[in-house]
Amino acid sequence: MTTQTESVKILVVDDEEIMLKLACDALRSQGHLVDGAPGAFEALDKVKQEKFDFILTDIKMPDMDGIELIQAVHQIDPSMGAIFMTGYASLETAKRAIQEGAYDYILKPFDLQEIRNVVSRAIQKRHATLEDGRREGLSQLFDLNRILYTAGDVRSLLKLSLEFALVESRLKSGIILYRDEKTKETHLLRVQDLDKNLYEEEIINIEPSQITEWSQAKEIVQIKSWKEYPLFIQLVNLLPDSSLLHVFLEPAGEMILIPLRKAESVSGIIALRKMAVDFKLPEENLKLLTILGIQAAISLENLSLLSETEKSYKELQNLQEQIIGLEKMATQGRISAEIGHELNNYITVIMGNFQILQMKINKSEFESLNKPLDVISANLEKIKRFAEGLMDFSTLIAKKAECDINDLIEKIIVFVKPQNIFKNISLITELTPSLPHLVVDASQIQQVLYNFLNNAADAMGKRKGEGGTITIGTGYELENKKVKIWVKDLGKGMSEEELKKIFIQGFTTKESGHGMGLPICKKIIDQHGGSIQVESELNKGTTVTLRLSIEETKKITLS
Repeated sequence: MTTQTESVKILVVDDEEIMLKLACDALRSQGHLVDGAPGAFEALDKVKQEKFDFILTDIKMPDMDGIELIQAVHQIDPSMGAIFMTGYASLETAKRAIQEGAYDYILKPFDLQEIRNVVSRAIQKRHATLEDGRREGLSQLFDLNRILYTAGDVRSLLKLSLEFALVESRLKSGIILYRDEKTKETHLLRVQDLDKNLYEEEIINIEPSQITEWSQAKEIVQIKSWKEYPLFIQLVNLLPDSSLLHVFLEPAGEMILIPLRKAESVSGIIALRKMAVDFKLPEENLKLLTILGIQAAISLENLSLLSETEKSYKELQNLQEQIIGLEKMATQGRISAEIGHELNNYITVIMGNFQILQMKINKSEFESLNKPLDVISANLEKIKRFAEGLMDFSTLIAKKAECDINDLIEKIIVFVKPQNIFKNISLITELTPSLPHLVVDASQIQQVLYNFLNNAADAMGKRKGEGGTITIGTGYELENKKVKIWVKDLGKGMSEEELKKIFIQGFTTKESGHGMGLPICKKIIDQHGGSIQVESELNKGTTVTLRLSIEETKKITLS
């Protein structure tokens, strides 16, 4: 269990009133100062009026989603820590959350202790290195680098770099100049007063090659006037109409200059206006700013590479929309994410009230048990109605088309690798080339294979980060004209008794399982005229083998 180091001020945002109250009460009981907001706009009003250490927000909200809210919050207070919670997720939401520097990403349903532990871990991350000044500076740089490497655009990255340099130097005014070799644009960002968060930006339309004095700016320096620095002399001549540059340079005064340098290549410079003539930074601060310049240059280059690789993610958009169940629920083919989100909310309410119930029983407060019992009963009835619809397997109508199964598997591997549930797990493929194409519902087969991979990760202790190896392979059985797909793990395995029950609705070996995943998978494969075979041995692992007949899948009329 994570231990708490101190109390902090937290803003909780959720449009579900019950969820909002449960989260606020859970964190208040841990000693934190907690305020709640039922929507994004109410949260922004509170952030403008008060200083918070962390914001814990739901992603799916009607007026503005949680990631857009954090983007707006960071415009007001870039230092505020962000934690996201959601009842469903996709690669895109996970990626956007990371880009916004999220401390953690919680999937609903979660128990109240889990949310307390997440906040405690976030506090520890932020304060673990405050033991001395040197370690504090390095920790700040480490945290900044983490944000720089995941920044979503050039402006945000430049703003963060300039902001860090000013804070570290205890100064208020500065500029950052950056040339983009890819777009041929030169960016100029100026802050007049850091305390007032007054930023101005300008895109300079000159060829980067025209600025020939970049090579001089390789080391951090402190100068008495811009007129003694050839780079600024050249920029003034090239940019006579740049008001931001001229306002910053005039009147002439002392400055600290930090190059954005990678190896021998200089792509930009940070210039900080000194407050007094005798102002000098300690050697340790200068070293830290030198590292900042190097890391910012690397991050800017990485951002440029990221924009190129984003094209390859477009082909995964279909896959992202189809696979929304994740580990909490092997969803039926056409069940919407909204239903899953609402169902998860009911479960969370029940779990919270069970904890309240236990607390009151432990305190012998028997006269006040009726309220949580009524809430539990009402939500169980709602879950029953949802479950009746979810377990109506007749809605699993397949829409089939010709499919390259190896290509489908490779796309699934690309999708799952970045997910936290596969952290420390090696995914190995053994794909037989030139397999005959199948006529299948690709989205349903994706769900089946994702369920197998998720179960394999769970069996190897994914929640504890223990890691391991999962192998997914394909083959062709010529004698019966079947394509074989298998998923093998080296996890905890199952007993013979457990194996007999795995396709029974409601049976599960997971602590938080619902027992619907494998029955739904079997129904899907049955509809495709195929078969599922499961082999397992305790403490040695499990192999799930799926067989689809070439002839059977082509016999089925395309929907």
